[in-house]
Amino acid sequence: PNCLKHSTPIQYADDTSLTCTADNLTNLESHLNLELKLVKAWLSANKLTLNVAKTEFMLITTRQKLPFLANQEIKIHIDNTPIERVKSTKALGVTLQESLSWANHVDRLRKKVAAGIGLLRRIRDFTSFDILIKIYKALIEPHFDYACTVWDDLDATLALKLQKLQNRAARIITKSDYEVRSTDILKNLGWETLQNRRYDLKKRLMIKVMKGEAPQYLIDLFKTKIYETSLVLRNSENKLNFQKPRTNCFKGSFSYSGAVLWNSLPAETRASVMTPLDEYAESCS
Repeated sequence: PNCLKHSTPIQYADDTSLTCTADNLTNLESHLNLELKLVKAWLSANKLTLNVAKTEFMLITTRQKLPFLANQEIKIHIDNTPIERVKSTKALGVTLQESLSWANHVDRLRKKVAAGIGLLRRIRDFTSFDILIKIYKALIEPHFDYACTVWDDLDATLALKLQKLQNRAARIITKSDYEVRSTDILKNLGWETLQNRRYDLKKRLMIKVMKGEAPQYLIDLFKTKIYETSLVLRNSENKLNFQKPRTNCFKGSFSYSGAVLWNSLPAETRASVMTPLDEYAESCS
């Protein structure tokens, strides 16, 4: 990270992503090419190599600006080798699109879940109910849960596509025909809908954040930034005061949606888990 000048690195194991912003494409192209040159030099100096063939870049912007950028040419390269521009890419199992839509992620998720549901269908006639439940919990449900606090701002159409898969799995496990309502089947199984499950998982994460038990970078979203900009209301209800979003992208971000969720919790819940902001402010100073 210390060799970079214009970008922010995101590192996990041997994978590194650089994020860079600029007022125009000319500056963005210049900054990124400089950063890649610096990264290449650092790796060479430390006896490491950069896999150019696996390196790609993506321009992220609003849907309104995408048609304009589609006709604009931006040249990113490493040692005169051009880097491919992609419209979507996978980062730690989450598929990101240039428009920040979750359509591609949901499509990949549906394929993985459909394979597990196919297994349930093939074995349900000679497998016990308890084993079918265990298979669902092991091979299907984790796909629904994985990183859902990141991509849970789905539109209604995408959310319904996922919910139909959970309904199908529940119908197969209980051997119910289509005359039985899906809501009744889920209730009998004791399952939450996927939307409610995503809400519950995000609520648990927000409680960990406010208790100071989450990773530091998540805590900073709600405490360091709030402390520095004096945007916190330390009233009796322990609510967070946050800036209203100007775009739908920011509205779907964890920093905003997490704060909204926290403020919606009962006052007694917030009071029981809230980390004193005065103590945190002292630690920051």
